[in-house]
Amino acid sequence: MPEDRSKQPPAGDDRNFVVVDEDFVNADTEDRLWLFWERNKTVIIRTSVVICVAVLGSLAYYFWKESAREELGREYVACQDEAARRAFAALHPGEPLAAVALLEVADDLKQAGKLADAAKAYEAADKAATQAGDLPAVKALRGRARLYAALTRQELGEAGADSALAAVADDPLIPETLRGYAMLTLANLAVTKGDTATATKWLNSMDKRLRAGHIWQTDKNWLVRSEPSLLNNPSNSPAPSSK
Repeated sequence: MPEDRSKQPPAGDDRNFVVVDEDFVNADTEDRLWLFWERNKTVIIRTSVVICVAVLGSLAYYFWKESAREELGREYVACQDEAARRAFAALHPGEPLAAVALLEVADDLKQAGKLADAAKAYEAADKAATQAGDLPAVKALRGRARLYAALTRQELGEAGADSALAAVADDPLIPETLRGYAMLTLANLAVTKGDTATATKWLNSMDKRLRAGHIWQTDKNWLVRSEPSLLNNPSNSPAPSSK
């Protein structure tokens, strides 16, 4: 059968990058987001979890290596459960590894579904990192703790969680991988509320404040394609992913 060229955008039109299929035509905002999530949730979850876990893993290795010749490093490695990690952090205030230990406690609690306890542990890790100085890696620890504290409280439906996420997104001292994820999350939350203006604000912030070809570019493009109201805003045109 001859190819139907009536459905193809004209040559040179940048919108030929965007595909909105028939499932999205008559759906409201909530249904479109659900369809987008159902189609892409595996990739999104896998990407965000792998990246954020990798951040903590690399930081833990860095600080362990820095302490490898000392008793502190051996003590940290010996901590294999929540009680041991909390005790280690209490014994070593001001040490970056204390913050790492509390982040591991918080991650385990979150994975176990103990969200309220996890949020408190992330905030404790933030305080521990604040006491540990201003090295770039310590700032990354602090950003990781603040981001996940906000995400966990947002998951709990607590007031102020969006503001906490925005504070992470706006903090230039936090690594852009973490800031970008905060911006993307805020854009997604705005879409679920039908707030196109706020979603557009955060999507534009990703383009203006993160490096070109940043790690969340593909996820941003997916969100824009999933929501026709975002497609109608020229400033949200999906950018080609870097290869």
